[in-house]
Amino acid sequence: MSRILVFGLLFVALGCSSPSAQSADAAAPPVPTGEPGYVRGVLPLDLNTMVYQQNNVNGPPTELFFPTGSDLTKTFNPGHGLLTDEHAIVIDFPPQWEAKNLTLRIYDGSGEFSPGQRYYAVARGTNGAEQLVHTFTGSRYNESATVDLPPNTVYERLVLRGPKNAQPAKLEIIGDYRPFKPTAVPRPRAPLADFTGTNAFPWNFNKADGSGLSDEKFGAISRTFGGVLRMYVELEKFVPAAGQHQFQYWNLDQLAQRARADGRELLITFVHATRAEMETWPKNTYQGKEYPDTDASPYAFTADLMQEAAYKPSGEAAYQMAARYGFNARIPDASLKVYTVPAYPNAPVALPRKGLGYVRYYEAHNELDKDWKGLSHYMSGWKMGLHQSVIYDGAQGRMGPGCGIKTADPSAVVLNAGLAKATPDAFRGMVDCWKKTRGYKADGRLDIPLDQWNYHQYASDGGSAQHGGQQTRGIAPENSHLGAAARRMVAFSALYGGGKPVVLTETGYDVHPLSPLAAIRAADVAAYPKRELIPAVRIQRTQGLWTLRTLLEVAAHGIDGIAWYQAFDDNGALPYVYQSCGLLNPDNTRRPAADFLLQTRTLMGKYTFRERRSENPRVDIWENGTARMAVLWLPVESDQVGAYSLPLKTKGILYTLVIGAARMAEGKLPTKNGVAVVPVSETPVFVPLSAD
Repeated sequence: MSRILVFGLLFVALGCSSPSAQSADAAAPPVPTGEPGYVRGVLPLDLNTMVYQQNNVNGPPTELFFPTGSDLTKTFNPGHGLLTDEHAIVIDFPPQWEAKNLTLRIYDGSGEFSPGQRYYAVARGTNGAEQLVHTFTGSRYNESATVDLPPNTVYERLVLRGPKNAQPAKLEIIGDYRPFKPTAVPRPRAPLADFTGTNAFPWNFNKADGSGLSDEKFGAISRTFGGVLRMYVELEKFVPAAGQHQFQYWNLDQLAQRARADGRELLITFVHATRAEMETWPKNTYQGKEYPDTDASPYAFTADLMQEAAYKPSGEAAYQMAARYGFNARIPDASLKVYTVPAYPNAPVALPRKGLGYVRYYEAHNELDKDWKGLSHYMSGWKMGLHQSVIYDGAQGRMGPGCGIKTADPSAVVLNAGLAKATPDAFRGMVDCWKKTRGYKADGRLDIPLDQWNYHQYASDGGSAQHGGQQTRGIAPENSHLGAAARRMVAFSALYGGGKPVVLTETGYDVHPLSPLAAIRAADVAAYPKRELIPAVRIQRTQGLWTLRTLLEVAAHGIDGIAWYQAFDDNGALPYVYQSCGLLNPDNTRRPAADFLLQTRTLMGKYTFRERRSENPRVDIWENGTARMAVLWLPVESDQVGAYSLPLKTKGILYTLVIGAARMAEGKLPTKNGVAVVPVSETPVFVPLSAD
């Protein structure tokens, strides 16, 4: 029998995280310096926002500032599987926070390093000039070194750069600073409908023989999903020859036109490299035959990736896409470059066209930080910054008139290539790149070449990284890193990213029982001796519940939209990760996940998140003008049930999810003395609130 819990009223307001002291033994309050407004002590760095690393890391360098236990002989390990030996840790001081008279207390651990870790200080007003202030070589075993920086200098940042293994055991930064309390930047919340987009491949919209759009498939996608339709376009097919662009590929014209007619926003996302670039990459060998690397990154293999020109072919392809499907009809005819070779004798070819007004959203590429493919396929934040600048507007026009999405259509909405790693460290590297290469606008704001920040994340028991090799199953979103990552991403945008929207364009769960991302509850793992014995209907229901709860969880932390991975399975018969993530069945009917998204969008698609009143159970309040809706559920992976006392002035309505339906079931919710006792479980329920 399920355990019944009764919860009283609990109101927890969301707030901005505040800086935290670096270590437990530094918790003593700072002392006044005698200078008005200043105190002295260990700087209370917020590691989630003020500190980042330049490498393929998965999170902040917590152990450097908060080492576990009292053993200071163990050196800080930035992470496993780091691709670049040169590792940098950057500590940014917020503009509101004046820090000066700094002292570095560096605790030595085991090992000596040559070369060592170099410590650079950047003073305010020096245009980012780095001054070497110390080199750590690990020569003082189990001791601490104290380094005093030049006095009466207000610092902008510190940079620790050197081999990834040349690390101390602990670092403390002591100084004079003006205390400040971070203030949350007001930002509009996105409507719930924006969290109901999806991912699809071009063939998901087409007939089996590729002869045209499938009304059944396109109709199923269009009816079910309400946010962006994120669609991948393979650059090697779109650009089959240098300077030529194939718009007959997978009926792009028909698809883009139909999406606009249906009121659906198509998000075009490039993948791979142009054919000419792909040919420069080393070939893959299988059974004695050589094959192109179809996952080649968007540059020639021998290109200098620290030069903007390395990414010009992608920028030119992006220009052509936006020139044709965008909203600017004043494109020079001479700039249109269309591939006119028929696919077969007498096959139709695409004629040059411009300003069709079909597509508003474009994504620079997909997961350029895929470190599981090795260093050749991995791009650092700085390199991604160069690539993004070229895709956006041809690197402020430096690549010529026919390069960049905004060059073709200034009204376009441009996203960065979705990050595989759900951490803003790469974003911070991009920002540093743009400070040097794009500079600042007349109003003092950094010239940021994107309109939405974009990342990917899946909830599994293997942590926050994709392809980490440790995951065995999906887990409930509340038990994962989804919420923490969302907070970090939103905080990054507020502090360093121009306050631009943040979207999650890949997340989801598999339904194959043996997939490492299968939507399998802890209760089902315990109940069934073999995972393959768990009923498919149970796994699909869990996929549906966790899909909806993921939406609610990341929206509460400020994310602005989701495109679910994905509309249809890649190959649902395979037990591999991401193969059975589909929300629709092969026969175009909806799985419970699609049912739940559609029902929630139908009920409250225009509502926006307002506040979280309780964490356990989750009680979120959404609003649409004067109308408000409470959403309640337990953040569990079991059949646990309970009740929550919700203030309600009059008799209420309880909306519940229904598998196989387009709308929720509506029932009565009695009240007593202005309170409704709402049943709560792992399945969210919805209660309209009385007007205030």
